[in-house]
Parts: sequence; structure tokens; C-alpha cells
Amino acid sequence: MLQSNRMRRGAVAVFVALALTGASCSRDPEEVGSGEDETTQPGGDSDSRLDEGLFGDLGRICEDGDASGATDVGVTDDTIQIGTITDKGFTSRPGLNQEMYDAAVAFAGWCNSLGGINGREVVVEDRDAAMLSFNTEIVEACEADFALVGGGAVLDDSDNGGREACGLPNFPGYVVSAGARAGGLQVQALPNPVGNINVGPYRIIADTDPDVIDRMGIITASFGSVIDVRDDTVAAASELGYEVVYSGDYDSLGESNWRPFAEAIRDADVQVFDFVGEPTYLGQLLLALDEIDYHPKYIVLNANFYDTLFLETSGSIAENTFVRLQFTPLELADQNAATADYLTLMEEFNPDGKVALLGMQAMSSLLLWGQAAAACGNELTRECLLDEAGSVTEWTGGGLHAPTNPGENEGPDCTLVLQVQEGAFVRYAPTDEDYSCDPSYVVELEGDYAVG
Repeated sequence: MLQSNRMRRGAVAVFVALALTGASCSRDPEEVGSGEDETTQPGGDSDSRLDEGLFGDLGRICEDGDASGATDVGVTDDTIQIGTITDKGFTSRPGLNQEMYDAAVAFAGWCNSLGGINGREVVVEDRDAAMLSFNTEIVEACEADFALVGGGAVLDDSDNGGREACGLPNFPGYVVSAGARAGGLQVQALPNPVGNINVGPYRIIADTDPDVIDRMGIITASFGSVIDVRDDTVAAASELGYEVVYSGDYDSLGESNWRPFAEAIRDADVQVFDFVGEPTYLGQLLLALDEIDYHPKYIVLNANFYDTLFLETSGSIAENTFVRLQFTPLELADQNAATADYLTLMEEFNPDGKVALLGMQAMSSLLLWGQAAAACGNELTRECLLDEAGSVTEWTGGGLHAPTNPGENEGPDCTLVLQVQEGAFVRYAPTDEDYSCDPSYVVELEGDYAVG
């Protein structure tokens, strides 16, 4: 029973490391960026755009119409039922992924206020897998939902192919396992293809400070899927010329003493350090490094560290940490229309809902689904839905994030790097545009390095 509990709780770390997202961000708007060079598309009058049925730079998706007929599973004369899957009911981590369902509720409220999808009301079914009931939710969704939209679950391959077998489309907010990442009947607004790794920050460091790339270190939680991420990261960085001088695993439930890890990092003279895991644990490691007065020059982190919890845990010793994003930070909403629209939509249609980076990922998926469903008109079928969405080869969620190619399952070749400075996240690179984009930022892995 103890081992079972450890595995369940350890799975939480899989989500944190692999979702590449952050917890709720409620920092002061001035904390990220503050110069004229950082201006993106002006936020403008978000209320006016949303009232007109517009989101960011997208055209109208939701409006009244005369669509009718039970054209497919989950579709009636009057409604379209979609399911949003999360793990928010997981007892060891209540609220896990809550922001994804909250975004779906807000989207449906906004869409229905405009007349729905061609006159059909959008109904969101709460598909709470609670970590261990993913297959049960898939079985029920197969019988009642037109599609799964905007969700994600840690154990997203535990249906053993059941979703595809029943013909249920998926527009996920994120996918975790190799099986889910490569799944069929699926269109990802933010593709996460197997074996493709965006290493933009590593490329930027290699180009600007090449003397440090022969001193890379990495630590990851000792959990199977997270170790796969570690191996892919190492393989991708190696393609850029990095040499790993230290690699460590920590207990996915945390360590009582981080000093041995800190000393090993110091002894290996690590200059570029990657930590795959939770903000709290890295904060504890940074404290141990500070106690021995050793600080790697660069600490490169995934987007889940874009979180006040990391700042609160790490304090001033986090000054040399760099977080990679592909979304406009929430603090820059006044400079970006889509980010402003997400915040306004949440405030108006789900004011008690959680605002978070993962919610923006869900919103991008909901918008992609809505656009495809609207294009199908009266003949709304799962086949038409997938065909329409699969024809989209450039997507930004209306401007929420860097360009992706959902139709060809290609993720962004762009990055935005934030640095922690004086207890806040500030823009590090690029300084003169929204994102730094370069095909060389994406490394395609082959053979033993490719996950799955």
C-alpha cells in the first residue's frame, strides 16, 4: 500500500514536469517587462472585442444560426456536448488542472452569450479523471461527448486506446505520455510530437556564451516518464554541442537533504543547469547551493516555474534562473490583445475560476475546436471537425502564443525567455520582439533517444 501511494503521489510530479505549464500567476503587471522594446499587439478594448464575438486576432467563431439535427454523438438540435478532462479531484493534489475546466466553462459561457456554434449551445461536461479514473471517463465520454476539448490528464494513456477505438476526437490542452502524444483522431493547438524538443534557450546560451556548454548538469525526479524527458533534453542539448558533466535523480516525493546534490553540482563545476520537477524542490536545492556558495551561471527551467511559488520559495538566490515560455506572459496583457481577452473572458464568464498559464493552453484548444466546429455548419460530424481542424497549418490561439502547425503536428520553433531579477520575472530574450524564432531551436531526435 505504501508503494502504491508513492506511485500515485509521484505521478503528480509527472504532470508538473511534462505539462510545461505554470500555476496561477497573480504578480504585479510591472514585473515582467517594462520597456518600449517589449510592446506587442496592444490589448485595446477587450470588452468590445468579446462583445462582438472576437478573440485576439481571430474572426467570429460563435454566433446564432439555424443548425439542427442530431448529426453525431453529443450533437442535438440545440446543443453540442464536449468533455474537458482534468485531474482536479485527485485527493493528494486537489485542484490539479482545475484551470483547464475553468477555461472551458468561461469559453462556453461567452460562446453561448453570442448564440453558440451556429445556434447550438455549447455544453461542457466535467470529465474529472482524479488521476486514477481516466479510462472510466473515456468510456463515458465515448457515449456522450462530441469531442474532448481543452483538457489533460497525467495518466493519459491508461485507456489503452479506448478513445480512438470509439472514434472520439481530442483537442487537448496538453498531452503527457508518448502514446497520447502520438494519438490519432487528435489535433493539438500546441503540438508536442514525440521526439521533437524545443531547445531555444540552449541555442541562445550556446550562441552568446559558448564557453559554458561543456559544463551542463541536469537533475530530474526518479519517475519513468520524467526520466524520458531528461534523456530527451540531454540528447537534444548534445546535438548543440553541450556536454553533460553531472546527472542526478531525486525522490519524486522530495529529499530531506539536498546538500549532497549541491556538492555534486559544485564538484562537477556545472555552469548550465536544468532541473526537471517542481518549484518547491528546486527552491530547496538552491538554498543548499547557496549554503556552499556555489551558483551555476545559467539555470534553465520549463514553463511550470513561471510561478509565484518558485519566487516565494527561492527568493534572491533565484537571480540566475531562466524560464522558457511560448505564451505572452500574463503580466503583459495590456500589450497583447489575446492575453487581455483571456483575462476578461474569465472575469466576466467564470469570475471564480482559476487564471493560469495552463488555462491559456486550454483556451487555445477551445478556440481551435470552436473554429472547426463552426466551419462544419449544419453538418457537424466528428469527421468534418477533424478535417477542418486538420487543415489549420498556422495557429496562435488568436495571439496567445507563438505560431504552431496543428494540421501537421508541429510545435513552435519559437521561445521567450524570462529571467528572475530582484524577485520578479523580466524579459531576457528576445528584447526587441515577441518571441525569438528559429528552426534550429527544434531538435528532432531519432533512435534510442526518441520517446516511445
